[in-house]
Amino acid sequence: MNKFWIIGWVLLCSLGCRNLMGDDPNAAEKGKLLAEVGNKKLYQSDISNLLQSGSSAEDSLRILKGLVNNWVKDQLMILEAEKNLPKDINLEKMIDEYRSSLLLYNYESKLALELLDTTVTMEEKKQYYDNHSDEFVLPEAIAKYQMVKFPKETRSLDGFYKDWKKGNKAAIASFSEGQASYSDLDDTTWKTISQLETLLPKNFISRSWYGDKKEMRKKDKEDEYFVKILTYAPAGKVPPFEYIEAKIEKVLLNERKIKLLKQKKQQLFDKEFGSSKVKLYLDENN
Repeated sequence: MNKFWIIGWVLLCSLGCRNLMGDDPNAAEKGKLLAEVGNKKLYQSDISNLLQSGSSAEDSLRILKGLVNNWVKDQLMILEAEKNLPKDINLEKMIDEYRSSLLLYNYESKLALELLDTTVTMEEKKQYYDNHSDEFVLPEAIAKYQMVKFPKETRSLDGFYKDWKKGNKAAIASFSEGQASYSDLDDTTWKTISQLETLLPKNFISRSWYGDKKEMRKKDKEDEYFVKILTYAPAGKVPPFEYIEAKIEKVLLNERKIKLLKQKKQQLFDKEFGSSKVKLYLDENN
């Protein structure tokens, strides 16, 4: 049996199932005892919030049996996992470390929610972009493009093509809505070229064709495609600011959060160091 699977299972259940495990001094207040596996006990109050009100007696009994059976299966798995726990694993230490990490995470999240300044100015974002642009090199080409696909037998495509070349948005949208089998007329969002290629037949357009202000009309056996590249950014280059603006904002906020938590830890250290809460046993020679 996989060592890490056993550890994870026991660790999770030791934390999450404690209210259902062992002898309970408040058993009288917990209602009817429904099941018992080893020294683990399941009371009606433990699962009362999972039972649906308004169900028929038959449905309620079926749901109750399902919940109890699932609990029994979990407890049996826990017993099996405990039997197979490697001897070199200090489970209590792992539980304590996991509990500490959960406490820290929740408290740090609370501090960030209450104290973190989440306002990031455009000047801050652009300054970060200018100073760290090499961190955001494009792994693949992106573009602002439009693409429309029509069944090959569609009429009046010559007229549509004239509007397409002129950029007559109203006419393009109107004709596409009624005739196209697929259309993407969003001309403001950066998308990857690979996204566009998934909408086209394989090897339909050569990668060397792509660039700014390109347009084409091309058929295959069944359909006719209209493709327009408005703005293009090749792979290996720094992307336009607007493409990574949201990512830069997240980076700046994360840096602020790290700084805030570091300051809070230092403040707490300075406040409590030397108090009865903190005892150090360091030798001068250590």
